[in-house]
Amino acid sequence: MFRGLTLAPLPIVLLVASFLAPTELSFYFAGLRLPPHRIALLVILPFALARLFARRGPRLRTFDFAVAAYTGWTLFALAQHGEGTSGLVFASSLALESLGAYLVARAYVRSEQDFRATLALLLLAVLIAALVALPETFLGRHFTHDTFQALTNYYHPRTIEKRMGLVRAYGTFDHPIHLGTFAASLLALVWCASPRLSHRFGALVIVAAATLAALSSAPMLCLAMQIGLLVYERATRGLPFRVALTLGVLVLASGLLSMVATRSPFALIATGFTLDPWTGYYRLLIWEYGIATVLAHPLLGIGLGDWERPPWMYSETVDAFWLLIAMRTGLPGIALILTALALVVAAVWRASDRRAPSSIRQIARGWIIALVAMSLAAATVHLWNVVHTYFFFFLGLAGWIADPRRATRPATSGVRQVEPALSVQRRRRWATAPAALVAAA
Repeated sequence: MFRGLTLAPLPIVLLVASFLAPTELSFYFAGLRLPPHRIALLVILPFALARLFARRGPRLRTFDFAVAAYTGWTLFALAQHGEGTSGLVFASSLALESLGAYLVARAYVRSEQDFRATLALLLLAVLIAALVALPETFLGRHFTHDTFQALTNYYHPRTIEKRMGLVRAYGTFDHPIHLGTFAASLLALVWCASPRLSHRFGALVIVAAATLAALSSAPMLCLAMQIGLLVYERATRGLPFRVALTLGVLVLASGLLSMVATRSPFALIATGFTLDPWTGYYRLLIWEYGIATVLAHPLLGIGLGDWERPPWMYSETVDAFWLLIAMRTGLPGIALILTALALVVAAVWRASDRRAPSSIRQIARGWIIALVAMSLAAATVHLWNVVHTYFFFFLGLAGWIADPRRATRPATSGVRQVEPALSVQRRRRWATAPAALVAAA
């Protein structure tokens, strides 16, 4: 299950380790708070940029420019609202976490060997997160945050919240929902990439344990959605035009549901598939007033300003990642990030066609399912700090499938050997790890 772990590039090891570092270990510089994951990005990013622009580095693709365009628009939009230094610092932090994490993944995960080693590292991180979080769930104390708070005197706001008689665990994360989202995101990817059934079920136990410790509805739905999509993908494999057929069925089902139900499909999911129906109803109100805010400020959004809502909705928090992007940066911001996601998925889908090795097709399939599930969960979850960084890191992880490492041409003795064009194309496109490492999970 953890074979090939030691082959993970050192910068990737440092960044994933920073995901598990509690916020109490933040460093303060000139009045700025730098949490561990941002420090790691600041250290790694210059080396990543050097690799990206090296002679045999990755080729910048359309989806790379789309992610950069989203980041640039975020900086521009937030700079227009007059928040001054606070707005610039906040926008720069978002840029570091989004584009920075994405570029680190693009620079250092360049082959199937790199990817499998990184996946094993992420699964190990989920295992550590589960071992830290489960005692909190059953014993009712936030051991990690309590310990580091006593050491650093930094207080991170948190509460002891119970659901079904158990305590929602934070682990090393800023919020239980972040713990659950981080863990749940790996299920489909690990399942598809693991060659052995025993490894798959072992990974399922690890991921499920960490997810359930958070006792959060959105990560549980993310987990269930991946299981459902894996079953559906296996059942419809070989069916012609299954993507178009699936979209048609979804549209038809939504239309029929809207005709017979008194609430929208989103409202039914938000209130009927949550551990706490009140939080689901509150999220519906957030979407209602949030969309009104977007329509009132469609071009540049409201920046870091407050949004209009009833007085009894006292919290400024918007538990919807995509909605908050539109509220802060306007419709161009959300359009750019969604375009970037679509371009990455389309490029990975095209590159993992039947001409690609079966292991590549499996990895691409798992990554797309995981990204779809995580993106849908983000409709009711705000991704910030570590999980925001992790989302863009995850987005960049599959870039090598669409842009595989270029093979180094061996020195010749002056005799030109003629090979079939298709063979040369495949060799250049799929320069991957040795056979023993390809099978590693």
